[in-house]
Amino acid sequence: MGIPTFLALPAARSDRAACTSCHPLDHMLLWTALLFLGLPKAVVNIQPAWINVLKEDYVTLMCQATNLCEGNLTLWFHNGSFIQSQNQSSYSFKASSNDSGDYRCQREQTSLSDPVHLYVTSGPAILLIFPPWYQITFCLVMALLFAVDTELYFSVQRDLQSSAGDWKNCKVRWSQGPQDK
Repeated sequence: MGIPTFLALPAARSDRAACTSCHPLDHMLLWTALLFLGLPKAVVNIQPAWINVLKEDYVTLMCQATNLCEGNLTLWFHNGSFIQSQNQSSYSFKASSNDSGDYRCQREQTSLSDPVHLYVTSGPAILLIFPPWYQITFCLVMALLFAVDTELYFSVQRDLQSSAGDWKNCKVRWSQGPQDK
C-alpha cells in the first residue's frame, strides 16, 4: 500500500494569476532545489487539542503546510490507509471506536505528515458524585447523630452538675483500710 506524493510543480506567485508555463530552466532549478532540500512536511493538528476523546465526540483534524504555493487538495490517511481526498485542509467526524489510531495528511507540494495518534474511549470517566438519594440519606443520618450527640451532652452535663452539688454538702473522709470504719 503506497502513499502517493504530489508531483505538481509549484508556480511562482506571479504565474499563478496568469496561469502561464514557467521557463524550462526555472523548472529545472526548482526541481533541483526541491530534490536537494526536500518538500516541506505537512502537520496534523487535532481540535479539540487533546488526543483522548470520548465516543460520539466531534473531532476535527487540520492539515497545515507552510509553502509558497498552497494547493487546496488534501489527502487523509488512517493507520496507513487512504481514507479521503478533499479540497479543504480540515477533516471532521463524530468519533467511534474504529476511529482510534494514527492519522496523517498530505497537501499539494508537501511531504506526508508525521502521524498523530487519536484514542477514542467508550465509557465516560467514573463519576464520584453519588445519586441524590445517597446525599439525602447521608444528611438524615448526620442530623440524627447530631441530635443524639446533643442530647447525650446535655444529659451528662445535667448529671455532673447534680452530683457536684452533692459533693459540696458532704464531708469526704478517706480511710486507709477496713479497720477505720
